[in-house]
Amino acid sequence: MTWNVWGRFGDRWLRRERAIARTVRAQRPDFVALQETWRSDGRTQARLLGFELGMTPVFAQSRMPTDPDPDVHLGLGILSRFPLRAIEQHKLSADTVALRAEVRVGVHSLHFITSCLDWEENHERERLAQAESLAALVSELRAHGDEVVVAGDLNTPPDGPELEPLFAVLADCWRAQRYDGATYSSRNPYLGHGEWLQDRRIDYILADDGLTSRGSRLVGFDEDHGCPPSHHYAVVADVPIT
Repeated sequence: MTWNVWGRFGDRWLRRERAIARTVRAQRPDFVALQETWRSDGRTQARLLGFELGMTPVFAQSRMPTDPDPDVHLGLGILSRFPLRAIEQHKLSADTVALRAEVRVGVHSLHFITSCLDWEENHERERLAQAESLAALVSELRAHGDEVVVAGDLNTPPDGPELEPLFAVLADCWRAQRYDGATYSSRNPYLGHGEWLQDRRIDYILADDGLTSRGSRLVGFDEDHGCPPSHHYAVVADVPIT
């Protein structure tokens, strides 16, 4: 599962957080990738969610939109139902990182990675360079016989050239549905008007070809008393781990 959870933005972030927890619990995921998740006063949203959901949390600060509160820092989070063998941050650019959590699967490892690429419309080169760095990391991990899943907010639609390096090494777990698959949708009341990425699918779960997805879906539409818990919808993919 991957979800941009929109930090503490909006005037109902505490209520949104409760709805986020309920939504994740209902999906019963083995792994959750979080973007725009917060850290403040020695606490992290990932740790609070992990405690409530019985999952192991990790957090890493990365380049994100700036919270109005200077004491709140946004970044990446991972929740895991499995014990973590290793946790590492990998720099993709000056301020953007990928957060990697490793679990043991048989004689090899599974690496669950999340990141959030630059969101500005004129940052095509930056996104491409970040995607190339992420693809190089994936290739390095796979060279040891390990399996890799990348889940995150890549701020690029599927036909964007910035994602070509990642699509060259991993398969998109999305499966066509009746719904158009837009994770950043103008149907969402939190989305600003005229956003350059609106009504596009920009959140992904990518996996090794051998980890064929059995299906995927969007959640996070109306779990907050009829409102979405975030400005992005969440992506859930059923990927069998060997």
